[in-house]
Amino acid sequence: MKKILKFAKWLALVIFSLLVLIILFLRFSRFSDKMIYQMNGTDYAEFTSELNHQEFYFDVDKDIKLHGVLFKPDSLEPIGTIFHYSGKGMHLMSSIQKSYKPLLKKGFQVFCFERRDFGKSTGEANNSLVLKKDALFVFDKVTKMNEIKGKPIVIWGQSLGGTFATMTASERQEKIKGLILEGTFSSFPDIGKVYARILKLENFKWIVPLIMNNDFPAEEEIKKLNIPTLILHSKSDVQVPYKLGRNIYDASNKANTQFWDINSKHIMAIYDYEDQYVNEFIKMIKS
Repeated sequence: MKKILKFAKWLALVIFSLLVLIILFLRFSRFSDKMIYQMNGTDYAEFTSELNHQEFYFDVDKDIKLHGVLFKPDSLEPIGTIFHYSGKGMHLMSSIQKSYKPLLKKGFQVFCFERRDFGKSTGEANNSLVLKKDALFVFDKVTKMNEIKGKPIVIWGQSLGGTFATMTASERQEKIKGLILEGTFSSFPDIGKVYARILKLENFKWIVPLIMNNDFPAEEEIKKLNIPTLILHSKSDVQVPYKLGRNIYDASNKANTQFWDINSKHIMAIYDYEDQYVNEFIKMIKS
């Protein structure tokens, strides 16, 4: 009996040690970063658009270029610039261009870039700290352009892009007039738990915060903001639950932050609430 108990204790110790090693490997190898950011089949041969635009490539590292586009109104002098951080699968040849049309008609110009290994950008998207550095580098480059300088800037983030948007706003809020977030989640561990449930791994969701890095904690970054901020989230959003958007708002500075309840599909409010949505950008540049 003693030998059995001793063996059981030894076996439990081995299993526990292996589990710890696996967790450490997954965490420090940034395995979850690769799952989050890497996209297959999202490159395209040539960028084209019927919209008035100017294309850019940013050298961020050796042999690594990030592709960005500034969309401009046809005949109006731009009244301001919207710096857009798009959702996970929204490259610059997707339906994203359609979502810009209402903003361009009102005189805004909209800039968006594609992260590494996405669209026409090169490199590997396997480390969120590198992607964070890229985002700030591109923002700083763009805000120094003659087309941008002297005009008010609003940062707009949707879904995954909302985490980048909140980070950039907190780091560069002296350069912007406001922040608008749609369908964004409070943290990567929070959204990881959601998908653990969807994948029928409810009993293992406790491991998610242990293996996922959280280099874009929107719930924490939002606390630093003192600029006008609007968070909108649909109660019927099935990709990013409504609660995760409310979590960001609950952590925010209520003196400068508003929450807008909508009823729409995930990050589709620009189509369903076009006039009101565009007006929110207008209010921010006039504040």
